[in-house]
Amino acid sequence: MKRFVNKTVLVTGGAAGIGRATVERFVKEGAKVIIADCNIEAAQKLAASLKDNEYKAEAVHFDASNEVSALMAVDKAIELFGSIDILVNNVGITDLSRDLDVENLDISYFNQIFHVNLLSMIHTTRAVLPMMKSSGGGSIVNVASIGGVTGDFRGTFYGLSKAGVINLSRYIATQYGKYKIRCNSVSPGLVLTGAANNNLSGNAIKTFLSHNTLPYLGQPADIASVIVFLSSDDARYVTGQNIIVDGGLECHNPTVGEFDE
Repeated sequence: MKRFVNKTVLVTGGAAGIGRATVERFVKEGAKVIIADCNIEAAQKLAASLKDNEYKAEAVHFDASNEVSALMAVDKAIELFGSIDILVNNVGITDLSRDLDVENLDISYFNQIFHVNLLSMIHTTRAVLPMMKSSGGGSIVNVASIGGVTGDFRGTFYGLSKAGVINLSRYIATQYGKYKIRCNSVSPGLVLTGAANNNLSGNAIKTFLSHNTLPYLGQPADIASVIVFLSSDDARYVTGQNIIVDGGLECHNPTVGEFDE
């Protein structure tokens, strides 16, 4: 299925994990994709491998802590491909050694995590809106987290920033729907990316699995498929929504995982 022929997509954090899977899914469906990442070497390597397979992809440097970098990434995307039809805001960080419970939070971490996880999405969105308005519409998908919906014993700033992403998406959808611009968010549960494996112990991963209603954990491609759906005309009447993609983690009573029946 080629749903994105003649469409240009900008994916931030596109060199690894969910971002990489999203890039790969978009190009296979005909899109021209800009891979925006702070790891420019990894982004360039991915772009080169995709071009070797006759897909259309380019890499640009993107520093989510820098507003100018967001503007430059958007400008470069327009220079390379002429437009941006779809924006996927996928950058996010967490440092669980600093992002603890409220009493023990490293308060100095607030500015960094909120800038990267939330403010960077505002910067990229502000940069693409004029193009989308003038071209008759577009789609924005913001990657949030199940942590933006539920509470936890740590990861307080991360959860608060991702809750902000969810509501930012509603505000964008509300304010720019009249220009045929849709905006939705996706909230993954545990997805087995490199970052997840680096931040969580084996016991923590097993705990997530025991509370999923499905007998497996998510892969990056599982989230990419939802992002791509929301970006497509198949979702032309879907906007302002937060889609939870968590294997059934959030839908049940706490007895699941504790009892066989």
